[in-house]
Amino acid sequence: MDGHRRKGQTSMTENEEKRLENLREKMSQLKAREQAILAHDKQRQRKERTRRLIQNGALAERYLGCVGVEPQAFEERLRGIVEILKKL
Repeated sequence: MDGHRRKGQTSMTENEEKRLENLREKMSQLKAREQAILAHDKQRQRKERTRRLIQNGALAERYLGCVGVEPQAFEERLRGIVEILKKL
């Protein structure tokens, strides 16, 4: 039976195998491209968040009179303000 096909069996031609391999390679490239795009977007989001945190911190420092105050003291001041606001 070697070299003969049995009923219901098919084998790919060399051309079909090459096409299939090319498709697998393209899929691999597209997956890598997708991962690069997702990584770039994550990095952009992190940068936006960092910028927003810096800006908000600067505004809080300015309007709460906390320029040069250490983070722990700043947190205590914020807690005090929040407690006052809760009572209103």
